[in-house]
Order: sequence, then structure tokens, then C-alpha cells
Amino acid sequence: MIYGGIAVMGYMMFGNELESQVTLNLPRTLVASKVAIYITLINPFAKFSLTITPLATALEELLPSSDSWLVLWGIGIRTLLVISTVAVALALPFFGYLMALIGSSLSCSVSIIIPSICYLKLFGASISRHEMSLIFIILILGIVTGIVGTYSSLQKIADAI
Repeated sequence: MIYGGIAVMGYMMFGNELESQVTLNLPRTLVASKVAIYITLINPFAKFSLTITPLATALEELLPSSDSWLVLWGIGIRTLLVISTVAVALALPFFGYLMALIGSSLSCSVSIIIPSICYLKLFGASISRHEMSLIFIILILGIVTGIVGTYSSLQKIADAI
């Protein structure tokens, strides 16, 4: 609701001249705008490294622990993971749609549906009717959002093929 409200206010302020990326709307002469753009550029690098770390750690655990080359093997594994990810992203023309499919199906499950179900399971006996109805509304919105996002992503993948 907050994101939607901000989007509506931005459109009301700027009208049709509003760009889809917030950084394109910033004045280019201000130092604060340049700092915001650079931080926006750095953000995906930090997220990508956080995403790759569990996989790299799992692969590193397969290596013998007494190996004196463990640090170099770790760097090699992480480098190969990044290179392979870039290769897949460049090789698949609909990679963005594939990521949207994974995000819409799994993110809704992990961030909305499963926490709500777990909350109901843990505190089901002590939840008031008002709270129960609010949780069911959240569950329904999460399920509908996941289904619509998954369908939309699958449709875009089918169109790209």
C-alpha cells in the first residue's frame, strides 16, 4: 500500500513525464542525485553476493578441510558461479522473465503465505476474530498475487519463445 501510494503521488506530481526508474527523475546537476544513483548501482552487487554466498559455502564444504589451497579454491568457486550466472543471463533472452517467474512464485510464498500460515499455527487458539480475518485477507492477497505474477511471467516466457 505504501509503494502504491508513493507511485500515485509521484504520478500526480510529475504526470506523464514520470520515468519508470526513480533515478531517471533525479536532477543530474545535484551531488545528492549522483550519490543516490551510485548507491542504486552498488545495491545489486551486494544483493548478488549475499545470494551466491550460501551456494558457494556449500560447494566449499565439499573440499577437503586440510587443503592449504582452500582460499584459492573458494575464490575460484565464487568466480565460476558469477561467470556461469552471467553466461546464463546472456544466453537466455528471456532470463528476466524467468527471474520474474521465480520471484513471483517463491517470494510470495516465502514472504507472505508461509509466515501467515505459521502465525496461524503458532497462535491460532489465542487470535481474535478481527486478527483472524486480517490474516485471511493477507493470505488471500498473497495467493492471488503469487498466482497472477506467476501466470504473467509464464505468459511473457511463452511469448518470448
